[in-house]
Amino acid sequence: MPLEFDERGLLAPGIYDATLAEVDQHLARFQRSDRRIKLMAKLRNYVREVQKAIPGAVVVLDGSFVMTLVDEPDDIDVVLLLPVEWDVDTEVGVQQYNVVSKQRVRKAFAVEVFAYPIGSAKAEEWLEFFSRIRPRWREQFGWSAEVRKGLVRVLP
Repeated sequence: MPLEFDERGLLAPGIYDATLAEVDQHLARFQRSDRRIKLMAKLRNYVREVQKAIPGAVVVLDGSFVMTLVDEPDDIDVVLLLPVEWDVDTEVGVQQYNVVSKQRVRKAFAVEVFAYPIGSAKAEEWLEFFSRIRPRWREQFGWSAEVRKGLVRVLP
């Protein structure tokens, strides 16, 4: 399904598949500043590193970055869905650490990452959480707490 935004700049609730080129086309446009363009460059680097470090991991974009009315998102929120066989209790190598560590990822890529095995209760919890609109944006745009937005799964 293509990325189609409503008059509020939101995707209908659900998870939509898109290539990085499609994400760039729809979400990395110049608005009041080049903030979205800069975030997109960091996102491209992050996705490339994820693909090298953890084959089979899935990047799902959420937060204000997927809301086109927000001119200058602070960062990009990501639920990183790890392969089912991923063992969260084992030590990881440097490459894997660099894409799952909250502090490292935020500093290097301006990405707020929430990494959990695909299909896990925690992953589903975060995906549901990020379909909600933060109170800050609801107040700014006059939306009710029931308003939900879609998320974007980045295709390899």
